Amino acid sequence: ALKKLATGLQISVPQLFTPPHKAQANGRMALTKADDGQPHATATYEHSLLAETLTNKKMLPYRARVRARAMEEFDGWVRHDGEEFLYVLTGVIRLYTEFYEPVEMRRGDSAYYDAAMGHNVVSVSPEDATILWVTSLV
Repeated sequence: ALKKLATGLQISVPQLFTPPHKAQANGRMALTKADDGQPHATATYEHSLLAETLTNKKMLPYRARVRARAMEEFDGWVRHDGEEFLYVLTGVIRLYTEFYEPVEMRRGDSAYYDAAMGHNVVSVSPEDATILWVTSLV
């Protein structure tokens, strides 16, 4: 659903969660406490946006609780402009990508990939996994 909305608006999926641009001074910083972050829930993930007070970011950092357990829960591949960095915080996930074999990842594992390549993440642990995602904003 998010992919269709972004396509209709001719923007990338991460831009749906980015506030409008405002001029801001250099030397800026944003602090997000552990239990803070603007939540955005979907059927497969629950994203918490981090550093949301900053505008004109070049990266979109967010913590995600991975609720999906199977590829069939997705409406096709997730794709958007930019590059993405993924870091597993808790649990065990399986990263599916359009051009590579699925890979199982545990706490402390990370991946960096072209976000235009189809990708999806599922939790393979009994509990929902938690990951840190950082997406470049093109």
